Amino acid sequence: MPTSSDLPRQRRSRRWWLGLAFSLLCGGALAQARCGRPLVVAVSDLGLGAYQEQGDLRGIIPDLIRELQARSGCALNLVMMPRARALLEFDRGEVDVITSVMRTAERDRVGAFLPYGYTKHDLLVLPEYAAGIGSLADVVRRPEMTVGVVRGIRTNSRVDAQIEQLLVIRRAEYSTDYAGLSAKLSARRIQAAIVPNAMHVKLRRDGLVPADAALVDVPEATPQQLGLYVNRQRVTAPMIVQLERPLAAMVSSGWVRQTYVRHMGEAETRRMYQALDKR
Repeated sequence: MPTSSDLPRQRRSRRWWLGLAFSLLCGGALAQARCGRPLVVAVSDLGLGAYQEQGDLRGIIPDLIRELQARSGCALNLVMMPRARALLEFDRGEVDVITSVMRTAERDRVGAFLPYGYTKHDLLVLPEYAAGIGSLADVVRRPEMTVGVVRGIRTNSRVDAQIEQLLVIRRAEYSTDYAGLSAKLSARRIQAAIVPNAMHVKLRRDGLVPADAALVDVPEATPQQLGLYVNRQRVTAPMIVQLERPLAAMVSSGWVRQTYVRHMGEAETRRMYQALDKR
């Protein structure tokens, strides 16, 4: 039986545990009050960025969103949809968050940009055409070469102007998605393709591009910052802050970069982050 001297200690311990439970309860309630309703987060098939496997969503973005949900206390519901539809519904105010997006002035009018990482567009070239190709400018000078691109994709770099030039002279060809683009490259219908690294790493792993296709790190395609866009038409300013702070902590602590390493490997992550490393 406890002695009389044990009773104050037991009461203090009980009060401490009750206080801890109350603070956790209040903290969770406060977070939920700030976040309000569950938010719809649109994700698209973007290679190692996000993909479906045996009915589950896997990749960099699903891992990031689940960690952000745990840290923010906000319910974030991942919904898989085609990229074009996700962007359209975001602009219409029908989706709360879009992922893996480069910042644009047009989209800034709709949403708040929350940066987290980088992307790098590369040139894949069939081996029989790869000799002497060190840049996209070299491709422009080769009249026998046609470059494949996915419709609606922009790189925010000099590549965009060069692709427009190739389109004018009918030496660039659109595909609706990267599956169609890789099929054209494998069938030798095109000689080269512009593909983001998160996509071409997975396509190569899955055997969907020629194994001997050359990867050209073209100087025109500098690494570009990626982020989430949170729709200001649907999400209040306090809710945006509730997402922004833990995401910034995930970036500054190295959590996001290590997630890239886990999915893409150290060498590819280092190459993608080279713009950040040189600061």
